[in-house]
Amino acid sequence: MYCDGCGATIHAGMQFCQRCGKRIVGATGAPVARMSPSGADVSRVRRNIQLLAVLWMAYGALRLVSLAWLAVFGRIILPSIFGAAHWGNWSYGWEAANWWFPVGFWFGGVPIFVFGAAYLVLGWALHERKAWARVFGLVLGFLVLLRIPFGTALGIYTIWVLLPEDSRQEYEAMARG
Repeated sequence: MYCDGCGATIHAGMQFCQRCGKRIVGATGAPVARMSPSGADVSRVRRNIQLLAVLWMAYGALRLVSLAWLAVFGRIILPSIFGAAHWGNWSYGWEAANWWFPVGFWFGGVPIFVFGAAYLVLGWALHERKAWARVFGLVLGFLVLLRIPFGTALGIYTIWVLLPEDSRQEYEAMARG
């Protein structure tokens, strides 16, 4: 049996969890604890969902900050891509379009914005326990695995929390109730 508060193993007859101190007796005086069907800790999602939501929101905010960095410093570092309409004496031919939205932002800024917004939406959805957030989180978790080091760590943590079958059942119960 496992504690509802922290997931620690408890034994029959215990009235308080040894790890977190939570009272284990219910209204009838009988011990209240969950049995894990596979022996795994079924409170994994409940214990980690808030931290996961905050980490995804922070990661999304950092992505949007990198977009702001690109907008401010892109013209200085790579002027031919982020603002200049010519290279040397050669004109690109899109001077008017490049003035209001440089070509570098199409290939660099738009994906950064889309993914940054998606990370913020995922963090919000996990915080609000939306039913679709688990699947969305797994998709983004697998996509960020290649973004070393922070994306990899966040992807592994997301997959660890949300992927197991016990986690699916627990998350669905949390989303309903």
